Amino acid sequence: MNIQVFFALTMMAVGVSQSSSMARDFSKVEDAAVSIFELIDRKSMIDASSEEGTTLDTVQGYIELQHVTFKYPARNDVQIFRDLCLRIPSGKVSTVYT
Repeated sequence: MNIQVFFALTMMAVGVSQSSSMARDFSKVEDAAVSIFELIDRKSMIDASSEEGTTLDTVQGYIELQHVTFKYPARNDVQIFRDLCLRIPSGKVSTVYT
């Protein structure tokens, strides 16, 4: 009977130590969830149902990015884009060139 009690106490101690090491991670998850819900709950400055403003009959245009270089601030050692040029003509999907 004593070995079972010792085993149970040992397993409980292992569980408590592992769960306490994750406390910081739980705090990060909670902060991230609060941030996401704040974004979802905020009121948009654009009223999509409003009839105000100018409505154009047709719009034609293109999107063009020239010589874009990008790294995430948290991972400054990883290059995401280096001298990226992107042109998306009206009615097309995309063309990438460097």
